[in-house]
Amino acid sequence: MKYVLPLGILLCLPMLLWATHGHWIDHYRSADGVSCCGMQDCVKVAARLVEDRGTMWHAEVNGTSVVLPKKSVHLSEEPAAYWCYNAQAPCPPPQLEISSACGRCLFVGVGG
Repeated sequence: MKYVLPLGILLCLPMLLWATHGHWIDHYRSADGVSCCGMQDCVKVAARLVEDRGTMWHAEVNGTSVVLPKKSVHLSEEPAAYWCYNAQAPCPPPQLEISSACGRCLFVGVGG
Protein backbone atom coordinates (compact mmCIF):
# COMPACT_ATOMS: atom_id res chain seq x y z
CA MET A 1 0.00 0.00 0.00
CA LYS A 2 2.83 2.42 0.72
CA TYR A 3 3.84 2.32 -2.97
CA VAL A 4 0.39 3.18 -4.36
CA LEU A 5 0.76 6.99 -4.16
CA PRO A 6 4.29 7.18 -5.64
CA LEU A 7 3.29 4.72 -8.37
CA GLY A 8 0.16 6.76 -9.17
CA ILE A 9 2.22 9.96 -9.42
CA LEU A 10 4.74 8.22 -11.64
CA LEU A 11 2.01 6.94 -13.96
CA CYS A 12 0.32 10.37 -14.18
CA LEU A 13 3.54 12.34 -14.79
CA PRO A 14 3.61 11.87 -18.60
CA MET A 15 0.00 13.11 -18.87
CA LEU A 16 0.78 16.19 -16.76
CA LEU A 17 3.84 17.02 -18.85
CA TRP A 18 1.88 16.62 -22.08
CA ALA A 19 -0.99 18.82 -20.79
CA THR A 20 1.35 21.69 -19.89
CA HIS A 21 3.38 21.46 -23.10
CA GLY A 22 0.66 22.66 -25.48
CA HIS A 23 0.83 22.81 -29.25
CA TRP A 24 4.03 23.88 -31.00
CA ILE A 25 2.34 27.07 -32.31
CA ASP A 26 1.84 28.22 -28.70
CA HIS A 27 5.57 28.87 -28.36
CA TYR A 28 5.95 31.45 -31.15
CA ARG A 29 5.55 35.24 -30.97
CA SER A 30 4.55 37.94 -33.43
CA ALA A 31 6.57 41.07 -34.23
CA ASP A 32 4.69 42.82 -31.39
CA GLY A 33 6.01 40.24 -28.92
CA VAL A 34 2.53 38.80 -28.49
CA SER A 35 1.97 35.06 -28.59
CA CYS A 36 0.89 33.80 -32.00
CA CYS A 37 -1.76 31.96 -29.97
CA GLY A 38 -2.72 28.36 -30.36
CA MET A 39 -4.55 26.14 -32.79
CA GLN A 40 -7.88 27.72 -31.81
CA ASP A 41 -6.70 30.97 -33.46
CA CYS A 42 -5.07 29.44 -36.54
CA VAL A 43 -6.33 27.82 -39.71
CA LYS A 44 -4.55 25.71 -42.30
CA VAL A 45 -3.93 27.65 -45.48
CA ALA A 46 -2.04 27.53 -48.74
CA ALA A 47 0.81 30.02 -48.27
CA ARG A 48 3.98 31.05 -49.99
CA LEU A 49 6.51 33.81 -49.51
CA VAL A 50 6.60 36.09 -52.54
CA GLU A 51 9.14 38.82 -51.82
CA ASP A 52 11.59 39.87 -49.11
CA ARG A 53 10.98 43.57 -48.40
CA GLY A 54 13.67 44.24 -45.81
CA THR A 55 11.85 44.06 -42.47
CA MET A 56 8.64 42.74 -44.07
CA TRP A 57 7.56 39.68 -46.05
CA HIS A 58 5.14 39.91 -48.93
CA ALA A 59 3.26 36.61 -48.89
CA GLU A 60 0.31 35.01 -50.62
CA VAL A 61 -2.20 33.30 -48.32
CA ASN A 62 -5.06 31.41 -49.97
CA GLY A 63 -4.53 33.59 -53.02
CA THR A 64 -4.66 36.86 -51.04
CA SER A 65 -1.64 39.16 -50.99
CA VAL A 66 -0.50 40.18 -47.47
CA VAL A 67 2.48 42.03 -46.04
CA LEU A 68 3.63 41.05 -42.54
CA PRO A 69 6.65 41.92 -40.39
CA LYS A 70 9.38 39.28 -40.70
CA LYS A 71 9.18 38.54 -36.97
CA SER A 72 5.54 37.46 -37.50
CA VAL A 73 6.44 34.91 -40.20
CA HIS A 74 7.81 31.54 -39.09
CA LEU A 75 8.60 28.17 -40.61
CA SER A 76 5.92 25.66 -39.73
CA GLU A 77 6.95 22.62 -37.72
CA GLU A 78 4.63 20.61 -40.00
CA PRO A 79 4.42 20.44 -43.79
CA ALA A 80 1.18 22.49 -43.54
CA ALA A 81 1.00 26.29 -43.47
CA TYR A 82 -1.08 28.16 -40.86
CA TRP A 83 -2.62 31.63 -40.70
CA CYS A 84 -3.13 32.99 -37.17
CA TYR A 85 -5.56 35.87 -36.93
CA ASN A 86 -5.41 38.88 -34.64
CA ALA A 87 -8.54 38.79 -32.47
CA GLN A 88 -7.90 42.39 -31.33
CA ALA A 89 -8.08 43.70 -34.89
CA PRO A 90 -11.46 44.49 -36.45
CA CYS A 91 -11.76 40.91 -37.67
CA PRO A 92 -12.47 38.52 -34.78
CA PRO A 93 -13.62 34.93 -35.29
CA PRO A 94 -15.42 33.26 -36.90
CA GLN A 95 -14.57 35.55 -39.82
CA LEU A 96 -10.85 34.63 -39.97
CA GLU A 97 -10.27 37.25 -42.63
CA ILE A 98 -6.98 37.03 -44.48
CA SER A 99 -5.53 40.52 -44.71
CA SER A 100 -2.44 42.36 -43.49
CA ALA A 101 -4.53 44.03 -40.75
CA CYS A 102 -5.99 40.74 -39.47
CA GLY A 103 -2.83 38.65 -39.42
CA ARG A 104 -0.91 37.99 -36.25
CA CYS A 105 1.41 35.24 -37.52
CA LEU A 106 1.96 33.18 -40.62
CA PHE A 107 3.59 29.75 -40.49
CA VAL A 108 4.91 28.71 -43.87
CA GLY A 109 4.96 24.98 -44.54
CA VAL A 110 8.12 23.47 -45.97
CA GLY A 111 8.09 20.31 -48.01
CA GLY A 112 4.32 19.85 -47.92
